[in-house]
Amino acid sequence: MKPAFVLSAAVVGAAKRLWGADITVTGEALPPMPVLFVANHFTRFETFVVPYMLYSNLGRTSRSLADDSLFVGTLGRLLRWVGTVSNRNKERDCIIIEDLLKGASDWIIYPEGFMVKNKRITFGNKEFCVHAPEYEGPIHTGAAVMAIKARLAQLRAADSSKAKEEARAHERFCTAMGIDAEGIDPALQIHIVPITITYYPIRPGKNRFLTWVDSLVHQRDTRFFEELEIEVNLLLHARMNIHIGEAIPLERYVDEKIKDRTMLYDMAAIERFIDKQRRGLTNRMMKRVYSNTQINFDHIFILSLVTMPTVKVCPSYLKTLIYKNARTLRQMEGYRLHPELQRELFRLILDDAYTPFVSAIDLALKQHILFLDSDGEYLFDRSLLEKHYSFHKVRVKNTLQVILNEIKWQKPIEEMAIANAKYSEQELREDNFAHLQAREWAYYEEEYRRYHGKSPNKKQKGAPIILYNPEFKTGLVFSHGYMAAPREIETLARYLFDKGINVYVPRLRGHGTDPEALKHVTAHDWEIDFERAFTAMRQVCDKVFIGGFSTGGLLALIHAAKYRCEGVIALNSALKLHDLRVSYVVPSLQRFNEMIAYLHAKGVMEWIDNAHTERPEVNYHRHPLSSVAQMEKVMHEAADALAKIKAPILIIQGDKDPVVKRESARTIYDRVASTDKKLLLLPRERHAILSDEGCEEIFEAIERFITSS
Repeated sequence: MKPAFVLSAAVVGAAKRLWGADITVTGEALPPMPVLFVANHFTRFETFVVPYMLYSNLGRTSRSLADDSLFVGTLGRLLRWVGTVSNRNKERDCIIIEDLLKGASDWIIYPEGFMVKNKRITFGNKEFCVHAPEYEGPIHTGAAVMAIKARLAQLRAADSSKAKEEARAHERFCTAMGIDAEGIDPALQIHIVPITITYYPIRPGKNRFLTWVDSLVHQRDTRFFEELEIEVNLLLHARMNIHIGEAIPLERYVDEKIKDRTMLYDMAAIERFIDKQRRGLTNRMMKRVYSNTQINFDHIFILSLVTMPTVKVCPSYLKTLIYKNARTLRQMEGYRLHPELQRELFRLILDDAYTPFVSAIDLALKQHILFLDSDGEYLFDRSLLEKHYSFHKVRVKNTLQVILNEIKWQKPIEEMAIANAKYSEQELREDNFAHLQAREWAYYEEEYRRYHGKSPNKKQKGAPIILYNPEFKTGLVFSHGYMAAPREIETLARYLFDKGINVYVPRLRGHGTDPEALKHVTAHDWEIDFERAFTAMRQVCDKVFIGGFSTGGLLALIHAAKYRCEGVIALNSALKLHDLRVSYVVPSLQRFNEMIAYLHAKGVMEWIDNAHTERPEVNYHRHPLSSVAQMEKVMHEAADALAKIKAPILIIQGDKDPVVKRESARTIYDRVASTDKKLLLLPRERHAILSDEGCEEIFEAIERFITSS
């Protein structure tokens, strides 16, 4: 079978590349053969794709059952050639058990018995049930029965104390199963391994292949057409995740349950034993299958929608509730989350066109679960979500109900969403704001403890500054510069807060603790730090301005190009520097140091001296070469972002800044697309103008810009 399997795998692999399918395999390491894989079943192509992925990713040759309707013509011959067995083959159980006992190959079984298109699974009375026209009731126990029979046969084969009469009984037992007793290897450890298949996103709709097929066969309203519509779109546009769960050894369900080994030779006792153990084993393995569903944005979207207390859906409230549910779920143990949910969903709050949200809304509108009203809000029609559709149409007509069914059986998730939906939008916003502050502090505390062996306090230079009054409706996110810390902005922050403006000064990771920390952070980390603060202020303020000093100003420019804000403030922002080492020498040295490190030697210059800093109480006195390269990335990204900035902007620059060339300010002014822009050149001879004489003039200019915009 191996040559045939290799060839068929090559064919499936070529088709995968042609379709552009995104298929990943994750999870636990596999035990040695033989393994009985048990998996959930949603699409027809799983019969081909799962064995291929197990072979191409893990080197495992596995056989599987397939629907008898597939065994026709060339396809049927191909399936038989690679060892696939029809689910109606009378010898199928014996074939599977013999392969397991001899260690000939792994097997893949779908205990649900058919494609569960509605994903309607329930768990009650200690067992899982499926609900579909084909079958409604407990999950089939056939896989568990075959596994238990195989283990019992091994125990009999290993028993050296049996008498001749028992030996004849053993022979009859194996013959009844169609297995040669001498072919049993009692030393093999047979395991059951759960496989969980999750798709995201699931979207019906026309595609070019479907249109072509329709033009040939005209079967638009048939089951065949529905399966093509869903499954081709999944191959073209979705990510298929195949997750390998923790193996289930059979000893717990067989060896440990047998008190008297003479039972092995009593066929009636064997049947009673199997009947007693099969249900528990089936539910254990299916719980692992269903529990390992990869929860994604669509799950949280529809869960948040159905638990909202009103039928009128404000998009901002729905986003806030989704954010709360997602971060609560991250704190709950035992759930697998899509990578998108493992990260903070800042873009959900900040980006009006956040793709997963817009896509889910569009799907709900197309399937008439949501209706757009004249106020720009939505009305939720729960009755249409719960409407019954034909089993073979439900994936196309009521996709979000199918997605909800996939996780609905897990009561803790549903209870979590119900509890969060009891909060008002304002309460959710304030709670999210508190959460984001806590995350900011956690990053700071972890980094500080790493270098100082103790926790920091709120008065230290690296502590984030958050000045917030719920009565104030305007907020400012303002970042410190490279090598500095939040304290650099403290005087400005308190001045603006006294004027009725909330201020959030985030700490950029690697700053305010120890220069060594800069070796382990990237420009992307700094962007995330700024984004976190920006998201926090968006939760509690009606109007949010962003800005920063020096490199912090560049971060503000980057974010102004991506997200809506009421205005941008760039203060001595370093697009062009006087120090040629940064613009020319440092990148070359960094590349040279990386090459030297590859050769296991020290670089020519790992640290840059900063002992001459204008603010020694705030800034580091030295900084690593590698982090300067990260600052350069910020400079390049900010320069590329200028043409996308349309918000009002205030640019302030000292005309004799010893660090930043005054042309930086003019470049920013000329390149931004803002129609409302102001450039303020001030006679200053120091870079740190926020602590210099005349800083009040800058403070007043920033306040006027904010209050007049």
